[in-house]
Amino acid sequence: MLKEQIMLSIASFKAAEMWMHAAHHLTKGPSFIATHEMLYGRIYETFSEDFDKLVEKMIFTFDDEELGCPIHISKNAALILSEYESPANLDERSISMLAFVLIVDHMKGVESLLEVLKQNNVSSLGIEDFLSAAYNQYETYAYMLNQHVKI
Repeated sequence: MLKEQIMLSIASFKAAEMWMHAAHHLTKGPSFIATHEMLYGRIYETFSEDFDKLVEKMIFTFDDEELGCPIHISKNAALILSEYESPANLDERSISMLAFVLIVDHMKGVESLLEVLKQNNVSSLGIEDFLSAAYNQYETYAYMLNQHVKI
């Protein structure tokens, strides 16, 4: 059970990175340059770095290389992505609204992951620091996206 929860959490980071990377490629409109680079570019790069850190920390914590298996991660990420509308063929505001929902959902997942790790006595100061810092950054992105949809 715990392993499955960890694998889903890892996949959630990958799914968020993939969705935001697509938003980076598919954004359009009058504020394209700013939205492409300064918003989605930053967001997907953060998710990519955080995914890498999370996988490494979980492999170390559980001494289980299956947590880094690209097949398992991809399958689970696809299931998670299927719960969200694709940013393809959407206008700029719609992409931002969906990105906001995805980030808020992801933040809830980060909270749940930290709680599960603590409940199972497998958390460390490093993991808690990493997840707290990631959550803080996602909260900033949620603010930015929320402001962006007010266009």
